[in-house]
Amino acid sequence: MIGKGPRPARRHIVVLFIDIVGSTELAERLDPELLLQILESYYAACRAEIFIHGGVVEKYIGDAIMAVFGVPASREDDALRAVLAAYGAMSAVHRLSAEIAPTHGVLLDAHCGIAFGEVIVVGSSDSDVRVIGDTVNTASRLQSAAGDGEILLGDEVARLVRHHAVLDEVPPLTLKGKRDPVRAWRLVTVEPDRGEPGTDTIPLIGRTEELRQLTQLHERVMRDQRCGMATLLGVSGIGKSRLAREFLHNLPDDVTVLTGRCPSYGIGATYRPIAEMLQALNGDWPAIAEAVGTESARALRGLAGPDASEYGDTPGIAEIAQAVRSFFEVLGQRRPLVVVLDNLQWAEPTLLDLILDCARWLADVPVLLVCVARPELYEIRPSWGGGMACAMSLELGPLSRPHIERLVAELCAGRADVVAHDDDIMYQRVIYGSDGNPLFAELMLETLAEGAASLPPTIKALLGARLDRLSEAERGVLERAATIGQSFTVDQVEALFDADGPTTALPLRRLQRDRLIRRGALPRSFEFTQTLTRETVYAMTSKESRADWHRRLADWFAEQAADASDDAPFSGPTSGDVSQHLLAACRLVREVRPGDPLLPELTDRAADSLIREGGQALHRRDLPAAIALLERGREMLPPGRDEHRWLAVRISDAELARGESLRAVAALDCAEKLLPDDPRNLLSCAIQRGILALRSGAGGPEIEPLRERLALDPQDELSWCRFHQLEAWIHIDAGRFGAADRAFRDGLHRAQAMGDRYEEDRLLGGLCELVQWSPTPVPEGLALCEDLLSRFAGDRALLVPALVTKARLLALRGDLGTARETLDTADRYVAELGLGLSAIAVVQVRGLVESLDGNHEVASGLFRHAAAVLRTAGHGAAAAALEVYAARETLWRGDVRQAALELARGEAGPRRLRAEVAAIVTRAAIASRDGAHGEAVRAAARATELLESTDDPCLRGDVLVEVAQIHRAAGRDPADAAQRARDAYLSKGASLLVRRVDDWMGEPCP
Repeated sequence: MIGKGPRPARRHIVVLFIDIVGSTELAERLDPELLLQILESYYAACRAEIFIHGGVVEKYIGDAIMAVFGVPASREDDALRAVLAAYGAMSAVHRLSAEIAPTHGVLLDAHCGIAFGEVIVVGSSDSDVRVIGDTVNTASRLQSAAGDGEILLGDEVARLVRHHAVLDEVPPLTLKGKRDPVRAWRLVTVEPDRGEPGTDTIPLIGRTEELRQLTQLHERVMRDQRCGMATLLGVSGIGKSRLAREFLHNLPDDVTVLTGRCPSYGIGATYRPIAEMLQALNGDWPAIAEAVGTESARALRGLAGPDASEYGDTPGIAEIAQAVRSFFEVLGQRRPLVVVLDNLQWAEPTLLDLILDCARWLADVPVLLVCVARPELYEIRPSWGGGMACAMSLELGPLSRPHIERLVAELCAGRADVVAHDDDIMYQRVIYGSDGNPLFAELMLETLAEGAASLPPTIKALLGARLDRLSEAERGVLERAATIGQSFTVDQVEALFDADGPTTALPLRRLQRDRLIRRGALPRSFEFTQTLTRETVYAMTSKESRADWHRRLADWFAEQAADASDDAPFSGPTSGDVSQHLLAACRLVREVRPGDPLLPELTDRAADSLIREGGQALHRRDLPAAIALLERGREMLPPGRDEHRWLAVRISDAELARGESLRAVAALDCAEKLLPDDPRNLLSCAIQRGILALRSGAGGPEIEPLRERLALDPQDELSWCRFHQLEAWIHIDAGRFGAADRAFRDGLHRAQAMGDRYEEDRLLGGLCELVQWSPTPVPEGLALCEDLLSRFAGDRALLVPALVTKARLLALRGDLGTARETLDTADRYVAELGLGLSAIAVVQVRGLVESLDGNHEVASGLFRHAAAVLRTAGHGAAAAALEVYAARETLWRGDVRQAALELARGEAGPRRLRAEVAAIVTRAAIASRDGAHGEAVRAAARATELLESTDDPCLRGDVLVEVAQIHRAAGRDPADAAQRARDAYLSKGASLLVRRVDDWMGEPCP
């Protein structure tokens, strides 16, 4: 907080250690009075060089001197000053040695070490300063490692003075107290007169071609009424955002512009840029909500975050993607639309997928996506933008020498203080030192114009020097703003001051004048003009202050979220903001106040918030964000907490869903380390390992030993819940659907007893799909479908499996029209959300409906299409079953030869029980139609035997109907097989199939 006196300050400084060589030997040889005279001369010579170059002697340690540069205020050339002081001091020692050698018979020498880094500075005057930090230790160790007459520089110092000195690299040094070898350089000589970089008030310079290409792409988007994407790449400070602003400034007035930024700290802040765009349109929200439709409006509202905390109200990533597409489409159809996404290198994988998805889906809408990123984006996504017809990538390199000269001239012309100096040497050094980087040129020139004596060689030192020239009030506001983020509001900054704190209006105006911040898009909002400025201010702010401010921000964001209204739902903060600030506060308190009695409570709060966010991300299928959030929450919890068991299961589920089986196992390994002696944890992990093995095709574990361990702890609800899921999957693999149904229901009771919505949803989803094949009667299955359709109303991706199951059950009941309508709804959701393989389930059940309606040719084509897609996707076993169904449809439409050929093509690979039984009975039916009745009857008997291992009533009925037909064709009595088929259908409630058996027999069998 802003105080009246000096306060501990975090800053980057240069530390110098110099010590005389052989002082012990001198003490043995010389009289103490003579030794004192020599040492006083040595101290005086070193002090003089240190003071001349602006350093402060922090302390004397024996014969060693410790000096610091950058106190009380940083200067951009502190490293150079320290090197000059060391070089001068070493020369002075050698001169002193030459003077006393003839008379005293003594040769003097010294060795020196210099390091640059972050420290805490206590006190501010030359006579009262303490410096604390590892940089002090590094400089001391470098001095000890230096030979006689040597000056060793740490790597940071070497990079800071590389334009002003001749250096020789030495082999990496192993220094006491340092875990890793330290890179160092030997100073050969120093040449200080070598040399070293703006604003929207200055014309855009050197980017004419890039601006032309960007403008032409926009004109093409407008002319062809299509979506386009431009990716602007470049290192920090090179001018990407400046080019984007110039492009936006030149756009026609009828173009709508939306801007969103990806925060560097947004774990799980997947949709923050979209939320920023929505926030800018708060006033238009009612009209937008009406245009995008109820589902999309609900999904977009969900991005507001904190008030949508229940899983049931959390939209999935497919739902969100469709909503964002609709949002852009609605705006783009009203007026041309330009969407700018800044700092895309920090985007979550899910957001990157969404952007590419929008670019593909909005093919005929005049929308230009402008993606601004550092080159790291292509390291994350090497194929970014590839294959798009209306896209381009522009990588901005350094400005050419003529362009940087013009830029510096324009900057000088805009500053009276620079013109007054009219220093051509300074002008040239800015041009030389900027390396074509406009940000470096602008900041270097401004810092030099404020009175610095020489040029800063790096941007870190430059920004530190610039910030140290702020008043205490300006620095206090800027530090709080940096804690908030790249963008901030006046209200947020003021919330971080005490009630009687200073006003912020004047400091904010001065910070704007100095171009450290600029006005934001929203009222009372601001943003840092450069990301590097914000990062540097944040790093140089006291961790204790940051810890307090992050905690306050978490409270403030939570309060603001609670006050959000329906008229302005996008109030700015999201639940991710709360989690992020709690996480930052907790980590900082651990670093600077590890014994704080409030730390456990803060840790719990941060962990709870992260885990809650991770659960919501997992529910909406945003798996990368879910894993990141849950793992971060796990990191916050101390070992021994029971939450580690629950987290292990959730993270394992998410990794398995991503196809990362090894990482799924690793999550369980981690829980076993964090809860090594907890029997419940060990049991839960063992059960989850069994589920992973079974789902990956490795085979399930022995289940009875697990049951025996569970019997010892009847109240271990999570382990029991997961055990019943494992039990169900084992039964499904063996074709025992009734037993699987019972296991799922047992697990559901446990989940409900825990009040665990996540486990309930998993089990209900499994039950819903299973009811298609289990003995559960059709009416009961339809009731379950209706329950799930109501439960998952907010997420159409979860509705699709329930709709597919409902359609199948309706068809079995004979309501083919309603079944088709239900599938049409599922098809629409699949198409709008781009659900991929979920579409195949719709196609498969549509094939069943057409088959039941007698449209065997259509059914055959649907089954073949679904099989081809599944086989391409690597689901060979499922594809094999559909290929058998397709062959059966071909047979039923009367093409016996073609059916035989189709069936033969699928003989090579293994089949699961359903497919194998269907294949055998279909071969039997083909043989029967060919007159090979003996062969047909034997095959029918084999199929009947296999039916004994499954309780799927429809499979049993389908096979037994074929067996009855084969028996009748062979002159045998079909009544027994037909009656058994009828009983199976009747038990399922498949009334349509019951009537068909009755019709085939002529009358009900007795």
